[in-house]
Amino acid sequence: MADGFIPEVVISNQLDRSKAEIFSFIESNAEAIDENFPSFFGKVVTILDRAGIPIPDAAHDEFIDAIAYRVFDASSRAGDVKFVNRVCDIACGMKRRKERKAGVHLAAAVKLMKIGMPLRAATYLQPYRKHDAVVGCWHAYCYYALYKEGSTEPGYSAAERWNYLKLARQHLDELGQLRPGLRRLVRGELEQDPWLAEPFWVMIFLATEWIPDNRWFLEIGLSRAKQDNNSVVLVKLLQIGLVRFPGDMLFYREAYNLKFEQGDLADALGLIRDMLQRFPDDAEPIYYGLRTALYLPREGEFNEFRTLAEERKLPGHVLCLIDYAYAFLRGRKEQAGLCLDEFRRRYPSLNYYSDLLLFVTAADAPARPIGVNQAIFASVDQFCKRMLKIGDA
Repeated sequence: MADGFIPEVVISNQLDRSKAEIFSFIESNAEAIDENFPSFFGKVVTILDRAGIPIPDAAHDEFIDAIAYRVFDASSRAGDVKFVNRVCDIACGMKRRKERKAGVHLAAAVKLMKIGMPLRAATYLQPYRKHDAVVGCWHAYCYYALYKEGSTEPGYSAAERWNYLKLARQHLDELGQLRPGLRRLVRGELEQDPWLAEPFWVMIFLATEWIPDNRWFLEIGLSRAKQDNNSVVLVKLLQIGLVRFPGDMLFYREAYNLKFEQGDLADALGLIRDMLQRFPDDAEPIYYGLRTALYLPREGEFNEFRTLAEERKLPGHVLCLIDYAYAFLRGRKEQAGLCLDEFRRRYPSLNYYSDLLLFVTAADAPARPIGVNQAIFASVDQFCKRMLKIGDA
């Protein structure tokens, strides 16, 4: 098997098993590893070399990052600067691509932040702060922590307290100008560490106060809140965005989608009507009205938005699909079939899509799985959004 194709899932499962075993060993032998970490990392590499399957370079090096994170997390010597530097050097030296030091350095920085050494942590975060929004927030947080809480580490000066606050604001301002992506470097164990959520959110909300005109902080916060399914933070960010940027569709779009996903269709309709007033020439709120009306019990709202869509000249193929979805979701199989027939006749270039819908529509209703309605809605919804060039939520 080693000489032929090996599925990625096989490699992933093998690495997960090895990682679990090594993590368990670290928890039981943290002190011994602290005293002889070069030997420990050597054994880790030996385990990888003897795995019996070819491990890609990226997976190999990310495995080393994960082990370094766990070693630092369990270590009682992380306050020793020489120890931390030496562990970083050894771990990075075990990588196949030795220039990829970010994962190890970030692991060291996180441990230093946790034990109250933000000044030292900032030196490890410094080279990466411009490349990842999360790391940039951590870096600024280190200086904010020095201002807020102080530190007993060498190099800290209480007399510089206000300068630390100034640096935190400067670094956040710079981050807001650079606008890096989210979690480009923060992966694996770092991404799963719940402790690290607070430094990020503290700086995001401070940024909304310190740099109120830069919507990027709200935007990156919304992305993180959705990834983490953090509805509490999502609502707070949307409240700020809707008040501060009333002419920005992004915040209305996100607020509408949140209400729709929560099943609060009355509030969703309220947002749509507000959008229609604020963005009278935009097709997006009209589409949201049609989309929401698919799930409302009365036909009045659907007819209202359907008429409005014709007046604003929404594309015909979008309206055909909306009519189809409306009939299908209400169990009107014959009407749905007629809508598809019209769609196929008027837009033959899109038959690749209508053929799929026709197959589902022609199936016997009692035999349909419970999720078919949801699947049809999701498919038509994505298709229409793409046709109307509506931004993803």
